Amino acid sequence: MIKENQFMPDYAIPPGETLVEELEAKSMSQAELAGLIGTSKEVINEIIKGKTPITAEMALKLEQVFQLPSHFWVNLEQQYQETLLQMQVNQAVNNTKPLFNEVISSARYLVNPSGHKTDVVLSLVVWNKLLSLLEKWDDRKVVQ
Repeated sequence: MIKENQFMPDYAIPPGETLVEELEAKSMSQAELAGLIGTSKEVINEIIKGKTPITAEMALKLEQVFQLPSHFWVNLEQQYQETLLQMQVNQAVNNTKPLFNEVISSARYLVNPSGHKTDVVLSLVVWNKLLSLLEKWDDRKVVQ
């Protein structure tokens, strides 16, 4: 659950940033790393840019080169993906808030497609439940 005072960045840092730091610490190029672990320089570059995820297999290979446990790399990737998803959810919620404010200020009832009146307050209760489910989803930890 997101706490009221919890910092929620509006950016996500790909695990490739850490990979760059490790490459620099070893004075190693992307091409050298690619050769050591049996992949292409392009794949390494895509990981660095955050366009290709670090898989469990890749994490094991990185562990051999950098002596950082594979779960370290997997966790970085998981945190990155969760942050990206949370940013998308936040954006969707923020995009929807003005619509609900307009509905509340303009009318108490909406007419649904079947022609029946829908109580705005009831609709807001449903919306509130959706937000609650999203917060519960935010609390769960997904193991990939």
